[in-house]
Amino acid sequence: MAQPHNILIIRLSSLGDVLMSVPAVRALRERFPDAHISWLAEGSVTGILAHQDFIDEVIFFPRAALTRHLRKGHFSTTAHILGDFLKSLRKREYDWIVDLHGIAKSVALMMTARGTRRIGFGKTFAKDMSHIFYQERVNGFQKRIHKVERNMLAARHLGWADAGPIPAAPLLVHEDARTYIDDFLRSHDIRPPFFTVNPFASKDSAFKRWPLERYADLIGRIRRERMGSVVIIWGPGEREEAQRLVALVGDNAQLACQTDIAQLYALLARSSVYIGGDTGTTHLASAANVPVLSIFGPTDFIVNRPYSKNSVIIRKEIPCSPCKKKDCKTRECLMTISSDEVFEALRKIPLKDEA
Repeated sequence: MAQPHNILIIRLSSLGDVLMSVPAVRALRERFPDAHISWLAEGSVTGILAHQDFIDEVIFFPRAALTRHLRKGHFSTTAHILGDFLKSLRKREYDWIVDLHGIAKSVALMMTARGTRRIGFGKTFAKDMSHIFYQERVNGFQKRIHKVERNMLAARHLGWADAGPIPAAPLLVHEDARTYIDDFLRSHDIRPPFFTVNPFASKDSAFKRWPLERYADLIGRIRRERMGSVVIIWGPGEREEAQRLVALVGDNAQLACQTDIAQLYALLARSSVYIGGDTGTTHLASAANVPVLSIFGPTDFIVNRPYSKNSVIIRKEIPCSPCKKKDCKTRECLMTISSDEVFEALRKIPLKDEA
C-alpha cells in the first residue's frame, strides 16, 4: 500500500459522534506518522479538534452561517461564504478522503474535495444511499456494533493492523481552559469529591432525557449521604432549565459556569464522577477518563454507550427498546428507572480521587 501524504477525514458532527471517531483517526496517525491529516467538521466541536496533536488541520464547514443567511434571503452573502469555504476545501489534493459520517451532506463535500481514493461505509452503516458514491466501501458483519468499533473498521481497512487495544482518546485542552475552571471551583469552594450532573440532551433529543425531578431526587440523596458536592452542567439553550433544577434541590447543587467544549472537558476531568444520559457530554466525560454513570432509555446502548471500562449503564430491558420514537407517550424505558436505583449504582462506583 502506497503511503499517503494527505488524508482528509470527514465527520462533521455531533460532539459524541466526533469523539467516537477520534480513536480511528489516532490509529491512522500512528500508522502514518508523516501524513498530513485534515479533519472537516462543523460547529463548536472544531474548536477542541484544532487543539489536538494528531490532527494537522481542521477545516471548518460554516453550516450555521450558511443556514442563517439563506433563511434571511441574503443570497449574495451565502454565495460568498460558500465560495470561500469551497476554495479552502479544494486548496489541497488528498490521497485519501475518508467519510466517517456517511450522509448526503458528507458525500457532497467528499465529492467537492480533490482526492484520489474515496472511502466510506458500505450499506450496513451508511445513510442516504451514500455508499454508492464511494470507490472503496468498509463493511461490517453486523449493524449493532459500537460506533468506535465501526470507525475502527475504516482504520483497519486503511492499514492499521494493531491487534492490541483501540487507541485511547484523551484530549488536549489549552491552559486557559484549565485556569478558567480552577477559578470557578475556587470561587465557589468546590473541592473533591464532587459530582458533575448533566440532565440534558440536544434540542432534538428530549425523548432521551430522564425526568428532571428524578435528577433532583438523586442529587438530594447524594447530598444527604454527604458523598460530595454536585455541579450541574449545561449548554446553549439549557441555562433556564438548569436553574430550575438548582431551584428544585435548593442549596444542594451549584450551577456550573458557562463553558465551551474545552472548558467543559477541563471541568469534567476535575470531577469525581459524571452522571448523565445519552449525549455528547457523556462521551466527553469518558474521554476525560472520569467514572461515568449513564442513564439510557430509547437509544441503543450497544452502539452509543460510553466507550470506557470506567462506565456503568443504567437501563431497562423492555421489548420496544431500542427505538427512535421521539413522540412516545409512555417513555417506559426511562420512567421505570427510579432515582433509588441510580443512587445504588452510584454508591458502588469508586470515586476518581479514590480509585
